[in-house]
Parts: sequence; structure tokens; C-alpha cells
Amino acid sequence: MKNVIIKAILYLACGGVLVAIGVIIGINVNLSKVTPRFVNPEGYTWTMYESQEGSAIYDNYWRFIYASYILVGSPPDYELYKIVKEVPRHEYDLENFYIEEQDDVMYYHSDDGARESYVAIDVSSFQSSIDWEAVKADGVDAVMIRVGYRGYGSEGKLVIDDMFVEHIEGATAAGLKVGVYFFSQALNYNEGVEEARFALAAIREYNITCPVVIDTELIEADGARTEGLDVAARTDGIVGFCETVKEAGYTPMIYANRNWYVQCLDMRRLGEYKLWLAHYVNQPDFPYEFTGWQYTNEGSVDGISGSVDMNVWFE
Repeated sequence: MKNVIIKAILYLACGGVLVAIGVIIGINVNLSKVTPRFVNPEGYTWTMYESQEGSAIYDNYWRFIYASYILVGSPPDYELYKIVKEVPRHEYDLENFYIEEQDDVMYYHSDDGARESYVAIDVSSFQSSIDWEAVKADGVDAVMIRVGYRGYGSEGKLVIDDMFVEHIEGATAAGLKVGVYFFSQALNYNEGVEEARFALAAIREYNITCPVVIDTELIEADGARTEGLDVAARTDGIVGFCETVKEAGYTPMIYANRNWYVQCLDMRRLGEYKLWLAHYVNQPDFPYEFTGWQYTNEGSVDGISGSVDMNVWFE
């Protein structure tokens, strides 16, 4: 009994001590609660002046941005589009794209100045009568010919280019490499397949040595079928076209301008197809591997009246 009483007294004493400690802490906490005073920000700001450290931070930031994103727009209102891993990146040295002094044609060069690309043009019914022998003599190696297009409106009729037969027969007879492109307004996968089959039927009798291309771009004319088409549906049409071309034994390719690729197509689904880039600049600002680069629509070639699209071509 005596031990029990002693234990009880000890428990009560410990409890009293803990209560006293709690009261003291509470008093101190209450005493420490004060209204924050206003701090003048002028005394607490930090300015990074121009220095080696500041320049390094700035350079590293933009090096990261350019390595990871495609920039669209003008500073400071850039839009950033993540570079996707599904599409191979090119390994071109951009400084090696240049026009030689004795010529007005763009080439890609090795470090020692040797040409490592070909000259290609693309034509359609907008270039009517062409002297193909003169074209070849002027240094053109390949020609991409419009095989047809899809019309406007709900019907979306498939139409052969008025000059297709004349162009492909003339270019082939002159010994030029030839490929074809189809101007698309496909709304879905099945329409992309339909466009490809139309193009394949038209080229069946010819020796096609360059890719078969789907041309996808903004159409601003009234009655454009693709107005308001979302990225997924547009990409479906392209995949339908390219898969059909590949199954037929030809090389599929996609033509689009730089911003159209990154803003209007799901590039994660297009990594296995060759790209033909339209980008009217001195050096292409595009991270993905491209087989053709259309660098101007104001070129001049012997045998063709008026302007013509010019391309740096790699196969």
C-alpha cells in the first residue's frame, strides 16, 4: 500500500510540472505574437549587373530553351513547343548551308566546302510549259511534281493536276529524278488513304525515284474543308496517306512549313516518315531531321518562265 501511495504522489508531481511548463510556453508564445511591420522593398532588392556570371546564366538558359523547345513568334511573345523524342533530330551543321559565290543556289556542304546535297524544284500546273532539258542543264537534279489535289466543299473531289502527265514525262525523259506530291484536305484517316490511292494510281506507269508526299498546309480560301480541323484528325489523315504509300512500296514523306509541323500536327505520331521542310530563311531553324528544305519560292531556273520553288535535297 505504501508503494502505491508513493507512486501516486510521483505521478501527481510530474503532472504538475508538465502543466506548469505548458503554461509558461503558452505565455511566451502569446508574448511573441506581434503585428508585422512594413518593410521598404528598396532596401531588399537584388540587381544582377552585367558580369561573366550573369552572362553565363543568360547563355545557359537560352541554350536549354533552344535544345528543348521550338520557338514560334517574336520576342518577347514566344510560344514554346516541346521537341518530341519520337522524331529523330538532324545533325546538320547549319553554318554549312550557304549559297556559293559563283551561284545563286543553296547547297549543304562538308566542312571542306564540298557539296553534300542536290538541287530540287517542285512544280505544278502553275508552271505550264517547261523546257526540261534546259532545267537539267541548269544544275537541277530532282523535281517534285504535283500529282493532284482534293477540292473544296463537302464533296472534296480528288482532281489530277492538269500538267502532271506532261511534267512527269518531260522530267523523266530529261533524266531527272522524280517524285510527286498530293495537296491534301483529308479530314480523317480514311480520306488520307483515299488520297494516297489516287496518287498511287496516277503514278503506276512511271519510274518514281523520289518520295510520294502529302502536302499539308493552311488553306485560307472560302470553302476549305480543313478549316477548324483539330490536330488529331489532321494527323490521322497524314498517317493514313503515309501508311498506304509505304504498303505500296514507295517512300512516304510529309511536306509542311516549320510552324505547321509544331503547331498543327502531332509529331509524336510521325517520327518514322521523312520530312520536307518549307522555311524561307538563310538557315533552317528546325530540330527534326529533314530530307528536303524548300528555302524560297522565288527561285529562277533556265527552262521555266517565272518563279519556282527551290529546295536543298538530300536523296
